Amino acid sequence: MIKASTVLVLTWSSGYLGAELAARYSSWHMLLSCRFAVAAILLIGFCVVRRLRITRAGVMRQVGLAIVMQGLYLGAISASVGAGLSPGITALICSLQPLVVAACAVPVLGQRIGAREWLGLAVGIAGVGLVVGGKMHAGGVPWWAYLLCTFGMLALVAATLTERRLRPPEPMAAALAVQCVVGAVIFWAVNVAVGDVIPPMTFDFAWSLGWAVLFATFGGWGAYLWVNREAGPMHLSTLLLLVPPTTMVIAWPMFGDQLGVWEVAGVVVSAAGVTIKLLGTSAGVSSRPAPQTTPARDTEVRGPETAESLRR
Repeated sequence: MIKASTVLVLTWSSGYLGAELAARYSSWHMLLSCRFAVAAILLIGFCVVRRLRITRAGVMRQVGLAIVMQGLYLGAISASVGAGLSPGITALICSLQPLVVAACAVPVLGQRIGAREWLGLAVGIAGVGLVVGGKMHAGGVPWWAYLLCTFGMLALVAATLTERRLRPPEPMAAALAVQCVVGAVIFWAVNVAVGDVIPPMTFDFAWSLGWAVLFATFGGWGAYLWVNREAGPMHLSTLLLLVPPTTMVIAWPMFGDQLGVWEVAGVVVSAAGVTIKLLGTSAGVSSRPAPQTTPARDTEVRGPETAESLRR
């Protein structure tokens, strides 16, 4: 799980960097449409070679998830970056996801969140507020870009919780193949609607496309779906709190995005919140009392005959 978590943090950060590349070399919807088309072809070929099958119900399930995950989330995030929002700030806004997941954990997944975990999340969100507030005060980015990015984050939360609750049995590669096909259809439709149907035939665009397919799609989305299936949305969301500083550090030499006072302060406060939350989770697990054995439990696990002998 440690290796998968590390891959997730690094490759998920690459998605925000890929959106910045798209804004420089092409329209965001053109890059997404080509990214999903190339990824879908490669994944379908892989599934054919490995003879991976998916049922009709599985296809419909993944289509629904893809509309929210790939269409609403990636569309909103990429459009906000195209409007001028930097990759680091985008990642910070999306790091609000753990707070939303925690708020939905009880009614949706039946999980309980401890007081120390809530405190850690609140401190982490305060760090996000420092950075976003400083950037909005500095100006340069329209207010609706922040709102659009927040909407994308909420769409991802909804899809993540739904995917975890459904626990789809489809093979990972087959599920991702269906989602990529849906993503390609959605964003090629956007291309047609705006009259932008010819991809740029430049090295820069090919470079950004290769980055998006390899790191963001295969690495980022593959690791995201795997960690969500194996460890659950709370663990997944906690890892995403490490994405903003990772994105900022990579964007510094890659795009020349400077780390100002607000960014540094926000990252430090967010890191403190992550630490508090992780400590709260460990304390909650260690302080949880061991289950007591009862006759009813004995009857359920060992059978009525064994329970009757214990009573004697």
